[in-house]
Amino acid sequence: MRINDKENYENIRSKITMKNLKSIIENNGYSVVKVAMNSKISDSTVNAYINGQKIPSVPTLISMGDYLNCNLDYLLDRTNNPINVNDLNKINTDKELSELIQIISSLPKEKRQLVIAYVKGILNS
Repeated sequence: MRINDKENYENIRSKITMKNLKSIIENNGYSVVKVAMNSKISDSTVNAYINGQKIPSVPTLISMGDYLNCNLDYLLDRTNNPINVNDLNKINTDKELSELIQIISSLPKEKRQLVIAYVKGILNS
């Protein structure tokens, strides 16, 4: 995308909802005020992000992601996986774990579900 391409910008902008921001705040028992203070922005700005009235800058996204311990794509609703970037980096540097994730993700949905059920069974035993 060219930076001056208003049509593409608006297309991308319309896909950013930040619904996950509200979810992660509620699920962790945080308040909008607490997130705002720790991200060094106003609570009205956080509310504007949640309501889709504003899009945060990259530094603000990073600050919120660090505080909420999630990745930026999760905050922007580009993924449903909130895994923190530092945790993702650990996975990427562990060759065996990284290969296992690639293998599991390449399986058909039914077989992935069996693997997940098996792992959950091991964890619960």
